[in-house]
Amino acid sequence: MNHAFQSVLRFIEVGEGQAVTRIVPLAVILLVIGVLYDFGPFDVGFSMVGGVYRGLSDAQSMDNAQLARQIVRGQGFTTKFLRPYAVMQLHDYSLNQGLLNGGANELFPAAQFPKGAPRILPDTYNAPGYPLLLAAWFSAVRPHFDQPAADIGTSHSYSPDRWIPLLNQIFLVLTMLLTFAMGRRLFDERVAWLSMVALLGTDLAWQYTVTALSTSVLMFLVTAVLFCALEIFQAGEASFEDEAISIRPAWFWSIALALVLAVACLTKLYLLVLLVPLLLIFLVMPKAHPALFIVTLLLVLGLVSPWFWHSYKVSGNPLGSNMPLLLYGEEDYKGNQIFCKTSIPSYESLFKVVSKKEALGFRWNFEHLGDLLGSNPMVLLFGASLLYAFKRRRAQIFVWLVVACGLALVAANNVCVENPDPVGPWNALVLLLPCVLVIGSAFFLILLDRLNFQVWLLNNLIVIAMLFLTAFPLALTLTTTSGGFYSFPPYMPPVLKLLGQLAQPDEWVTSDMPWATAWYSDHASLWLPDSVTDFDNLNDSICPTGVMFFTPVTWSKPVSNLTTGEDKDWLPFALGGTAPINFPLRVHTVTPAGGPDYTIWSDRPRWQEQH
Repeated sequence: MNHAFQSVLRFIEVGEGQAVTRIVPLAVILLVIGVLYDFGPFDVGFSMVGGVYRGLSDAQSMDNAQLARQIVRGQGFTTKFLRPYAVMQLHDYSLNQGLLNGGANELFPAAQFPKGAPRILPDTYNAPGYPLLLAAWFSAVRPHFDQPAADIGTSHSYSPDRWIPLLNQIFLVLTMLLTFAMGRRLFDERVAWLSMVALLGTDLAWQYTVTALSTSVLMFLVTAVLFCALEIFQAGEASFEDEAISIRPAWFWSIALALVLAVACLTKLYLLVLLVPLLLIFLVMPKAHPALFIVTLLLVLGLVSPWFWHSYKVSGNPLGSNMPLLLYGEEDYKGNQIFCKTSIPSYESLFKVVSKKEALGFRWNFEHLGDLLGSNPMVLLFGASLLYAFKRRRAQIFVWLVVACGLALVAANNVCVENPDPVGPWNALVLLLPCVLVIGSAFFLILLDRLNFQVWLLNNLIVIAMLFLTAFPLALTLTTTSGGFYSFPPYMPPVLKLLGQLAQPDEWVTSDMPWATAWYSDHASLWLPDSVTDFDNLNDSICPTGVMFFTPVTWSKPVSNLTTGEDKDWLPFALGGTAPINFPLRVHTVTPAGGPDYTIWSDRPRWQEQH
C-alpha cells in the first residue's frame, strides 16, 4: 500500500503527472472565467459574483456581425450599415460607370432591386477576414437570426450575440498554447508556464473575447507570425553553427509566415506594415538568404492584392471608403463626422494632418502603454528587459523584433486613429501582448534567480504574488456587478427590432447608431448625415428613409455638439421640436418613460399602425 502511494506521489511530483496537476487546475480556471464572462447578467441576489457579458457594445463589433450574417444568407460581402460617404462614393462611381459603359447608372437599378427589395450595398470599409470567419462560425452553430422581438425581450439577449464570445475564446486558448510554445522555445518550461498563466489572467484579453472585434483572432495570428520568424532565425542559427544542418526548414517557416501574415492582413489591412520589421530578421539571421524574404514578400502581396483589386472594381478606389480615415480627427472633421459627410472637400492638408497625428499618436501610446497592454506588471518588466542583454542570441533578437513591430504598428495605426481606446478596434499594441508577456516573464524569473532565495516556498510565494497582481483587474471585473440586461448606450435589441419594422424593406432607417439597427433590427440603416441638406439629397435621389430616430448616442455627447458642432442641424429633431418646411419626416414621438430614451421621426405615425 505504501509502495503504491509513493508511486502516485512520485508520478505527480516528478513524473508525467506533473503536467496533469498544472493542466487540470488551469482548465478549471479557464472554464470558470469563460462562464462568468459569457453568461450574464446572473440573478445572483446578494452574491458578489455576476455575469459580465450583456451583448455587443461597440459599433465595429455590430458591423462585423451584420456582415457575417449577410454572408451566411448568401448575400455576399454586403452591408446594412450605411455610411453616407460610402453611399455617395458608390453612387458617383455607378454614375461614371454607366456613362462609360452605356449601362444602368443608378445605384439601385430596378432590374436588380424591384419594389420591396432591401436597399443594401457592397461593403467598402471593412477587410474581409474576420467577417468571413464569423460567417463560417455562424454556419456551424446556426444561431436564430430572425428571433422575434418578444423572444429577445423574454430572454434578454439576441441569440447570435451569445455565440460570438465562444469563437474568440477558442482563439484565446490557441494563443495561450502558442505563448507556451514560444516561451519554451526561447527560454524554458518555467517561462512557458508563467507567461501562459499571465495571459490567462489578463483582463484585457478576456474583454476582447466578448466583442465581435477581430482582436482575439489577430492576437493569435500575429503571435504565430512572430513564432514563425523565431523558427526562421533558429534554423539559420543552427545551420551557421553546424554546417551539416540544413537551412531548408527556414523555407518551410517562411512560407508558413507568409500565409499567416496574409490572413492577418486580410483581417486588418494595415498589418502589411509588419513586413518592414520582419525584414530585419532575414537581414540579421545567420546565413541570411535574400530569397527567403523575397518569397515571403511576394506570397503576402500576391494573396492580399486581390482584395485591393476587388475594392477598386466595386468603388473605384483600392482603399474603398477608408480614405477619410486619413483626415479622421482633423480640426475640420471632428469625431465620426468624417463618415457622415457625403464628400470630403480636400486632401490638401493631408501631409500636415498625418504628421501631426503621428506625433500625437506616439505620445498617446507611450502615455497609455499600460492600459493598452492590459495593466499587466509583466509589461513593466518587458520595458526593463530592454536594458538587459539576454545570453541567447535568438532571445535578444526577438526582444528587438517585438519592439520594432510595436513601433511599426503604432506608426501605421496613427495614420488612421492616433488615440485608440484600450478595448477597441484601433488598439494595435495589444496584438503583441503574448510576446511581451514571454519576455517579461523571462526577465522576472531571471531577477528572481538573482535573489538566490534558498527557501523554495518563498520563491513560490513571490511568483504567486506576481500572478495575483496580473489577475487583480480580472478579479475586479468578475466580482463587480452592474444593473441592466443590455449595454450602454442602451442597445435594446427588442426595441430596435420593433423600430426597424416601422420602415418598409425598400426604405432605410436613419439613426445616430446605425450599427445597432443594422444588427438588431436587421434593416438597412443610414448613419445620420452631417446636414439636413445631405439627408434630403440621399432621401430624394438614392433611397427614402422610412423612420429616423435619436438615441443616447446623441445625448451622451457634449452639448456643444448639438448647438455648434457636427450635429447642429439636428438640434430641433433631437429635442422633438418642429421639422423644417418640406422635410419628408413630419411627425415624431418618444419612447415611453422607464425605457430607452429614443426620439422617433417618420412621415406618418407608423407606430400607431398595425403590423
